[in-house]
Amino acid sequence: EGLAPKRRKVRKGTQSCWECRRRKVRCIFTAPTDPICNNCERRKTTCISQELPDTQITGDSSPALPSIEVELDRPRKQPPLSPVTCDDVSRALLEAWPCRSQLDVIHAIPIGTSAHINYGFRRRAPSPNPQTSPLAKEMIQPPPPSSHPVLIARSLLILGTFLQGLPYPLIKSLIAQGLAAHAIMTHAVDTAVRYVTGNDDLVSSVEGVECILMEAAYHNYSGSLHRAWVTLRRAITFAQVMAVHRGLSSPTLKFVDALTRAAFDPSYMSFRLAQMDRYLSLMLGLPPAYFESSFDTINDLERVAPTERLQRIHCDVAGRILQRNFSTANDLTETHEIDMLLHKAARVMPPQWWIMPDFRSPDGNIHHELFHFNDQLVHYHCLIRLHLPGMLRSDPDGRYNYSRITAVNASRETLTRYISFRAANPTHFYCRGSDFLAFISCTVLCLAHTQAHGRNLQVGAEELSSNIVNCFLTHGRPSDRGMMERSLQIIESMNSTGDDTIALKISRLLQLLLDIEASAADGSYYSSTSSIDDDGDPGCDARLTKGGKVLRIHIPHFGTINIER
Repeated sequence: EGLAPKRRKVRKGTQSCWECRRRKVRCIFTAPTDPICNNCERRKTTCISQELPDTQITGDSSPALPSIEVELDRPRKQPPLSPVTCDDVSRALLEAWPCRSQLDVIHAIPIGTSAHINYGFRRRAPSPNPQTSPLAKEMIQPPPPSSHPVLIARSLLILGTFLQGLPYPLIKSLIAQGLAAHAIMTHAVDTAVRYVTGNDDLVSSVEGVECILMEAAYHNYSGSLHRAWVTLRRAITFAQVMAVHRGLSSPTLKFVDALTRAAFDPSYMSFRLAQMDRYLSLMLGLPPAYFESSFDTINDLERVAPTERLQRIHCDVAGRILQRNFSTANDLTETHEIDMLLHKAARVMPPQWWIMPDFRSPDGNIHHELFHFNDQLVHYHCLIRLHLPGMLRSDPDGRYNYSRITAVNASRETLTRYISFRAANPTHFYCRGSDFLAFISCTVLCLAHTQAHGRNLQVGAEELSSNIVNCFLTHGRPSDRGMMERSLQIIESMNSTGDDTIALKISRLLQLLLDIEASAADGSYYSSTSSIDDDGDPGCDARLTKGGKVLRIHIPHFGTINIER
């Protein structure tokens, strides 16, 4: 029995998916242009047109928007591969490629947000025109049929992550052209995971680690942070087994393609592994794979380009924040040292680099701006995470005023960029981590203003005018409130169908925070405290306790914020 799924001829005008055919129910679409039928949307199952190959996968293969809920994603059951040959696997992988007419449509799509993932794991060669984006036709090509399965899987992952970054309006226009982009995306990635990245025998090579890294990035940008974290651990394990950190001299380093060996930089892959590991650990409240810079992230900074230098400092800072939070988050000396490191990082780039990126490219090619946006967002989030503990310390002598002001300013910078990015790129399936960063920033601003309203009720006008934090916040509240309300509207718009669990969760938490801040502005008094207990689930969460009188907000690798009326 072959592995390649057969295509089925469908009567002209028929719009039906494989899942409904298996269940022998009528396949109903609310609108002819909808990518997912009503039944699959309700059951959270894969909706693939019968015009495409059937790719039913054993286990949990739902294409529904994943959440940042705390529970670990259930592992997918992998089909037995031992009875088949590499040629059989290669044929099955090639069958997952779109047909020529569909590829022609895909090749005409602007790169937009998509190249960010695909060009992230190899150091890019200097370009005479760094503003120019690569063409889709350069990135998305099926390899020759004789290629190793890992190389074919890599090309499918590139295809899937490219389609993942498409704005929703463009997805709808492609459907009108007969291209079900979301179905092709899930089909390509699921096939690569089913036959290659989940098979230890096929991924014990540098190209295999690259494939696992791309799968982790795909899960990360779709919002499945736990699945990304688990997947990344596999990539780190295989990299360590091959002793990637020892460089090209490692006797256990394996390649399946000579071109990969020629272009491979072990230190860069080590850096990317450390970078993603520390980011996901910080976001989820889970331990990183390592604390020390065993993967060289900050040494020899002068030998790399300024942007990579900035990224390596950010990676080192994230590691130090994780280590600090596991020991003592109230160490002002350590906080100051890390703050100076971020100050050094900011000076790596010229002043105009810090202007907010412009996503209004007339041709849709925002490849360069997206890298720019991502690095800025990481910088400001590091500042927020570094100084967040100081916002909740008892501070009669103003020792933590610097931390309060820095966290508020970084939150403003984050929300300004988040609103600009989401307004210009309504890509619901992409970069869901930015929604979480926006929530953290809104939490900081709500907390700061709620504290300021409380001080207004407690002290006289003369003492109030001498409080530098209150002076900093008073006239900034209208714009801060406007940004928070706009962020809430953006996130709520992502849940227009009612099944986006990420948007549903974050919008509910944001509304609670905004209600508290508004109530405090109207004269209600709230006290805020923090505890380092980690009794909540990993990941971001909040809940009302004591009959609705206390809001408990859990921030990963920080603890719990308690806001009580």
